[in-house]
Amino acid sequence: MAYTEYRYDKEIIKALVEEKRLSLRQNTGFSNQLGFIVGVFRQRLAGDPRRYRDYGPYWPAAKAALNAAGANLGGQSDPLIAKTYRGDSDVETLFMADLFRTDSLKTNMLYTNSFMLDGDTGESWTLYDADMEEMQAH
Repeated sequence: MAYTEYRYDKEIIKALVEEKRLSLRQNTGFSNQLGFIVGVFRQRLAGDPRRYRDYGPYWPAAKAALNAAGANLGGQSDPLIAKTYRGDSDVETLFMADLFRTDSLKTNMLYTNSFMLDGDTGESWTLYDADMEEMQAH
């Protein structure tokens, strides 16, 4: 499958991340951008773990970034998707995941977990993270 859809230009992401970093520092005095965004993700997921689906193909890489920051969300992953849908840093990856979430929630129903990733063939990918689904069950 050619992963042609939902890809963000990495140079634009770098510029947006820097802009948000400066804004965060000026508006809140908070300088730990990774810590801030990890906190936002953790808060969202604490309310409803199934909302991991909001992050679509960015979820596997976002989950790895969150786990690296101590979130302990389990080890299930999709290495190929995680490698494809990620930034050059954990901050960039989480930022991309959040942008995807914002865009996706404008057009998709909550809990959507099927995403067309190949614009040439129309092939879809299904997001299913047993770790997160199990958290919901408890």
